[in-house]
Amino acid sequence: MVIRTPAIIKKISEITDDDSYVSVIGTVVSTDSRDYTLLLDDGSGQVTAFVEKLYDVGTVVRIIGRPFESGKGLNADIVQNFSNINISIYNKLKEWEAKR
Repeated sequence: MVIRTPAIIKKISEITDDDSYVSVIGTVVSTDSRDYTLLLDDGSGQVTAFVEKLYDVGTVVRIIGRPFESGKGLNADIVQNFSNINISIYNKLKEWEAKR
């Protein structure tokens, strides 16, 4: 059984060298079928994620994984399609939880 450290919810621009496991939500802006990577944009920045399955450009996904190269890359452990999630409500919920 593998025990992982909890993923910290971050904006792409907030990822630092000190982060060991992060969760980011963004829109797929490009894919590379040769390297199996997605370029993800969340409005604050972009990150290249190494994934096992490619998603179409325009798809909103959440990626949980390990950052490398000062947050310029992510080794994805989990990729979830978030296209049916209302991101503005999700962000308001995160803000509300942070104030608690």
